Amino acid sequence: MSRVPARLPDFYRREGPVVTVIGNEDAMNLDEARPSPVMVTASRIWRAGKTMLKAGLIVALLATYPAMMWSAHSIDDTPVEADEIALWPAPEAGVAISLIAREVEGPGWTGDMAAWRPATRLTAQPAWQESLVVALADFVQLSATVVADDGETDSDLAAASRLLRPLEDEAMTSRLIAAAEAIARYNGRVDHGLAGRLDTNPELAQAIGLFGNWAEESEREIGTLVGMPDGWPAGQSDVTAFYRARARAHVATNMLSALAANNPDLEMSASLRAQWREVELLWQRIAEQSPLMVSNQNGDGLLLPNHLASMAWRLEQAGEATSRLAELLHGAQPDTALAEADLVIMTTSP
Repeated sequence: MSRVPARLPDFYRREGPVVTVIGNEDAMNLDEARPSPVMVTASRIWRAGKTMLKAGLIVALLATYPAMMWSAHSIDDTPVEADEIALWPAPEAGVAISLIAREVEGPGWTGDMAAWRPATRLTAQPAWQESLVVALADFVQLSATVVADDGETDSDLAAASRLLRPLEDEAMTSRLIAAAEAIARYNGRVDHGLAGRLDTNPELAQAIGLFGNWAEESEREIGTLVGMPDGWPAGQSDVTAFYRARARAHVATNMLSALAANNPDLEMSASLRAQWREVELLWQRIAEQSPLMVSNQNGDGLLLPNHLASMAWRLEQAGEATSRLAELLHGAQPDTALAEADLVIMTTSP
């Protein structure tokens, strides 16, 4: 018997060598245990599918918020319908209330939203909303002065003008609703003959002069940005200036339609009517200029146009036409043919 140290297990104390025999049957079992090509292909497809699913989920999560920002962009630049304007005793009051309601009942005031909301990351919509209500405040304030009774400004319009001006760290939605209610009270007093409205040529000339000031202000803001050497597509300052100009033009377009309603003085002169229509169309083109992406490229615009330059050119045209209209309103006289016709009617009447 071979001598084996006592500390080794009994397995090693056996006599003779230990031999392990692998027969053909075991080799056949190993061949059968190898996975089939179909299973290998299925496994690879499954792994690739899981990888693609994970990657797609990550991309979807990263793209969800920008997509929500895109969908949150909501600017209603359609003109107020003429039939709707005609329903109001004071059409300009009806336009103001309609424009306020669009922002309150539509997308909502961006500044009042929670910080996580996608709309708070937008640039165009906040610029549009703020400029729109400030333009309305300017117009309402002018109206309060023009329709003053015995030298006192209209209290409802004066209150609405103050409420329409945004204040920092103060909710704007409630202020807009209160402003609309004040304008509605003024409209009710006009309906009962207790308040006046802008319906004479000198009064209209003051309103037209305000629109001319808007054209100069917008042109000045955009003029400082046009052709900047570091201009980028969709730059924040470019988008802000562009949509501020559009909002002012939107208010001007709708107010021009409102002021023309129920104003028989405009029928006295064909040249005055033609100039009024020209001004209205020029402002409407500015209000409806809505590119997919505001571009302010310096140069010949080989790849992207310069939207700010085209906007500045249109503002210049609108400003000049608005000034001519104001001059016509200050010294409006009937056309010669119409005046002669009126004279004939007066002399032949019994």
